[in-house]
Amino acid sequence: MSFLFYDLETSGLAPAWNVPLQAAFVATDGNLCRLHETVLRARLPAHVVPSADALLVTGLDPDRLEAASLSQLELMRTIAGILEAASPAAIIGFNTMAYDEEVLRHSFFQTLHPPYATSMPGFARADVLIMLRAVAMLAPGAITIPVAPAGRPSMRLGPACRANGIAFEEADAHEALNDVHATIALFRLLRERAPAIIAAMMANAHKSGPAGLLARREPLALGLFNRIIPIGGIMPTPGNASSWPVADLTVDPAYLDATPEQLGEMLFARGERPIRLVKTNAQPILLPWEMAAPAAQGDIPPDGELQARLAQIQGHARFRENLAIALAGRFAGKESSLWPDNALYSGGFISREDAITSRRWHEVAWDQRVRLGRELLGDVRLKAFANRWAWLEAPEELSAAEREKGEAWFGHRLDTRDDVPWLTRPVALQRIAALKAGAGPGDQDRGRQLDAIERWLAGRGQPSSCAA
Repeated sequence: MSFLFYDLETSGLAPAWNVPLQAAFVATDGNLCRLHETVLRARLPAHVVPSADALLVTGLDPDRLEAASLSQLELMRTIAGILEAASPAAIIGFNTMAYDEEVLRHSFFQTLHPPYATSMPGFARADVLIMLRAVAMLAPGAITIPVAPAGRPSMRLGPACRANGIAFEEADAHEALNDVHATIALFRLLRERAPAIIAAMMANAHKSGPAGLLARREPLALGLFNRIIPIGGIMPTPGNASSWPVADLTVDPAYLDATPEQLGEMLFARGERPIRLVKTNAQPILLPWEMAAPAAQGDIPPDGELQARLAQIQGHARFRENLAIALAGRFAGKESSLWPDNALYSGGFISREDAITSRRWHEVAWDQRVRLGRELLGDVRLKAFANRWAWLEAPEELSAAEREKGEAWFGHRLDTRDDVPWLTRPVALQRIAALKAGAGPGDQDRGRQLDAIERWLAGRGQPSSCAA
């Protein structure tokens, strides 16, 4: 299997409202020998207000942002091409499952690309942070986990590398290519020191691996944040085969006669949860029980009792029916977001017809893109994105009414005082003022960077193409 390692540096932490500013990809063969690498930098689209905290972390100043060679549309088109050329491969990063993958999905979605590109046939998805947690729980002697000043274990990339002899200074972090190189080095170390665990975890990098385990009629081990519990698969979620409810076998299944409403509460209760959901497409720490049992802590019933509880759960037809009802009602009555940016998961999958039109949209000139957006795109979310990019990139192709509507949208997006889910300029400037007020006497460089960000944000208005 070949690998495609990657990392993103972004304008902020909320995937639906922020964009990648840097992207680095390193392709390797199965032995982790480097084949080629790509570094991409993109300008910030005019409608996105970046987080000053994110810019401080990445060291990106306004001059570097403005000087980037790619627009956001060009960046995402290039990334889509890199992925298409890499298949088949395992796509790997550090903390990518929880963050970078979400950024990619939303950015693909908002630029009219298939949002689930990394989940297409030919790809597996893996996360070195998840594998690091698995090794820390299952083979703690194989890896050194550093302790943060607060006394808690630190799973951050930089400290984990340095604690295990991998040169990676904090000053080198948050530069996308440096992070990728460190991720590869840490993955290599984990494979060398805990080969059986990493092989099992890589088998979970494709959803077929966990799904096959969960279909077994035997206890399994599930790794939570910092502990292992015995579980058993119950069934795929109706309408979503990538989500499986599982039973915590340390809990007596006295709940089997519960109503659908009671089961729904159990699924999302705080504290002890007898039933949990496992995402088979997110590389869960899911292993045969005999492989992980020695690492389990706490009051674990004997293996015979675990098997008996699982047989009782899997053989209770009414329980499974009621659980299916509870799962089907999980999102009942949940309205789609008012904002298309945040409607990836609530607005339904993109139709085949709209996917074809979106692909065509990227292949034609702006006058034809405007026509496709007006006449052929049926999904209101994609239509909004197509209109947005036309106004930002080629307003001359729009009617006077469309340009006026775009100007109203842009002014609201940037400067509204309403309570909205994205970062606005007034809120960003307030945050900069707070950061400057909290700066110490030795923070001159940080203060200068904040001054530059403040001046730049205050001067941002309509994109140059719309200024006329």
